[in-house]
Amino acid sequence: MTPTIKKYADFLHRISGKILLGCDGFVDETYEIVEIRKSQTEFTPMKKLRQFGELLVERADGGVGLELVPKRRCEGGFGINTGRVAACLGLKPCLPGLYGSKAIAPAYHQFDEICDLVSLGDPALTIALEFSDGKVLMSNLEAVSSLTWEHFKNHFGEEKLKALFSGVDILGLGYWSLTANFDGLFQGFMEQYASMTPPRRMFFDFADIKKKSSESFIESLELIRTFNSKIPMTFSLNEHEVVELFSRIGVERPELTPAAIASALTVAREKIGFDELVVHTPEFAAASSSADGEAHAIQDRQTNVVRLAGAGDSFNGGFLCASLGDLPLKERLVIANAVTAFFVTHATPPTKEELIAQIEKSAEK
Repeated sequence: MTPTIKKYADFLHRISGKILLGCDGFVDETYEIVEIRKSQTEFTPMKKLRQFGELLVERADGGVGLELVPKRRCEGGFGINTGRVAACLGLKPCLPGLYGSKAIAPAYHQFDEICDLVSLGDPALTIALEFSDGKVLMSNLEAVSSLTWEHFKNHFGEEKLKALFSGVDILGLGYWSLTANFDGLFQGFMEQYASMTPPRRMFFDFADIKKKSSESFIESLELIRTFNSKIPMTFSLNEHEVVELFSRIGVERPELTPAAIASALTVAREKIGFDELVVHTPEFAAASSSADGEAHAIQDRQTNVVRLAGAGDSFNGGFLCASLGDLPLKERLVIANAVTAFFVTHATPPTKEELIAQIEKSAEK
């Protein structure tokens, strides 16, 4: 084991901390599309997302008939997808969300013992069309959109809320574009730290920024900025979301290279007043931090992909777990990349030993 890999191993074997992530919950029904049916049991799936898009455009004046083949029915959402990374690394994240009103839904049973699931109601449903290079997600958001801070408060009560939010190291809130009451939930979270020690960091995944107006987007950014001096804020985006961010806040679109993206992230970060901005793509991750400056980490695009839904959340889970220590920015990106590479090729996050092996494997290339 090289000194570099030993450093990662030492960190992962010592990792500890309390992680609290809220407040969504989805059950994902994932399908692939049949391109050619050979027999009752044999078919060729449509492999490329572009191929699906081109088919829709080609038949835009008529109709499109597709055969769907189910792949899996499973858990989904920011909280569970991000939190399970921490769980696989030996932590037990607390995940208040929507997992079932009367009992935990079967899709979440595997997480009952390794995560602290606190259910506020029934989950939303997502229909996912999965391809080798991407996915289409279609969600019925009524359950998530209806969730408010008042529901949160009424469910827990004052004493349980205090216990829930005390001693938290990393706090996370996800899917701004899918959560109608996101700002209210965020303000409720912040109210808890008026008299308690705040977390060392708060983490956001806004999801598809294009879905909501620029006005509401800027309002949310400005609201979060007011708390950045108390709790350092990290904002994570994929390659499409970061381009939308640059457009909405008036940052010139850079070349899609790691160094250029990292440089542009610094401009954007200073403009919106966040502590960290992070971007993850299939080939690299880049970030800008007020304390650590700029960094990027390269990774090979994975070819033996078995699952894409949840890849971005897995990156986020790896990054926030890496943020529990004092690792430099680049090393946090390396860990997050390795978690993602393992997840998309195994359909599950890695254990500590599997993550160390994945980092070592990537370092050899």
